[in-house]
This record gives sequence, C-alpha cells and structure tokens, in this order.
Amino acid sequence: MTSRVSDLTRPIDLRRRQRRRRRQILVAALVALVVLLGAGVWVVRWSSLLAVRTVTVEGTGLLSAGQVRAAGRVPQGTPLARVDVGAVAARIAQLPPVEGVRVHRSWPDGIRIVVTERTPVYQVRDAGRYYWVDRTGTIFHVAGQVRPGLPQALADPGDKRLLGDLATTVASLSTTLRSQTDHLEATSPDAIVVVLSKDRRVVWGSADQSATKSTVATAMLGTPARTYDVSSPDHPTAR
Repeated sequence: MTSRVSDLTRPIDLRRRQRRRRRQILVAALVALVVLLGAGVWVVRWSSLLAVRTVTVEGTGLLSAGQVRAAGRVPQGTPLARVDVGAVAARIAQLPPVEGVRVHRSWPDGIRIVVTERTPVYQVRDAGRYYWVDRTGTIFHVAGQVRPGLPQALADPGDKRLLGDLATTVASLSTTLRSQTDHLEATSPDAIVVVLSKDRRVVWGSADQSATKSTVATAMLGTPARTYDVSSPDHPTAR
C-alpha cells in the first residue's frame, strides 16, 4: 500500500516542480524585459548616445541655413526624443520669409528642418526701397534695388488691407495685361489703377471681381484709348 502511494506522489511532485520552474522562468523573463525597457527609455531620453549632433536645413533661398538654425535654437547635446520639435518650428515660423516649416527627428542624432519660403507676387516701391509682398499681402523682404520681372506698385507699405487687395489684383491679371503693365498705383483699397505701357491706364477700383475685371480689360485693349474703366465690370468705359 505504501509503495502504491509513493508511486502516485512522484508524478504530483514532478508536476509541482515543473510549474514552479515555469513560474520562475516567467518571472525572470518579465524582470529582464522590464530592465531592458528601462534601459531603452534611459538610452533614448536621457543618455548622450542619441543626442542631437547635426541640424540640417532644406528649402531655403532668401534665408540662409544659419539664419534658420539660429532662429530654431535646437539644443545641441539634448537627447533627440526630448527636443520639442513643435517649439522649434514655432520659432522658425516667426522669420518673415517663412510661409511654412516642418521639423523632424532624424535618428539617431539629427534634426531635419524643411522650410517653405513665401513667394513674392509683386513689390512695393517706396522711398528707394522695394518691399516684397506675397499672396496674402504680407511684406517679407526689403530690397535696395528692383527685382526684374516682378510687378511693381506704388502704395503705402503699412496698409495691410491695401497690400492684400493689390495681391489679388496682380494675381488676376491676364498674360496680355501683365505683359503690358508698367506698374500699379493705389491710394486706397477702392482706388487701384493698373498703369500700362504707352501712357494708358486701367481704372480697377477695388479688388472685388478682379477675375471678371481682368477679362473685360483684356478684351477692351483692342479699342484705342488712354483710360479703360472696369471699376464696374458690367458697365466698362474707354476714353
């Protein structure tokens, strides 16, 4: 009888030892995983192994890469994971020529900055300076000399609304009108004039219906005149 009991307890003890062994292995594996994860977090967020060493800049033309780096103030030597790329982008976006900017982490040790600069639609001539204006009416660069091929306007560079209306007007000019345009003049948002070659003028009025006004003015160029008035494009006049 004792022998039969002993024979039954051996498999039970073996299964208990196996279960204990499996638990020990599982615990050891979990501990190892936690240690590895902790080490990984430390390496990524705190060690110098993945710290910022290079900052590359792309997409600049008017700006230099150095100006972008200076504005971004990327903290050299800071672990890459801890760099606030949003804050870097926000600082760079304050540069007047910047229309958009993206900042990326470039593992293992770089920051990549991609800049989109504003595109000039026309330039305002004022007191010997040339103010470059984009499609939103924003001045983003001041030059000491004219930029060839870029339409010119005589207007108050401090009037943001007027600058925006002029941008709308310039963008609407047909190829024919643009090729004959000498410059634009505007004393107010309702008094825009497109001055053409051969001492001709197109009274534009406001920037409203600029696309229609451009179509009408282009058609009217076939009529010899000094002044074409399309301020009311449904009732244009030429004289």
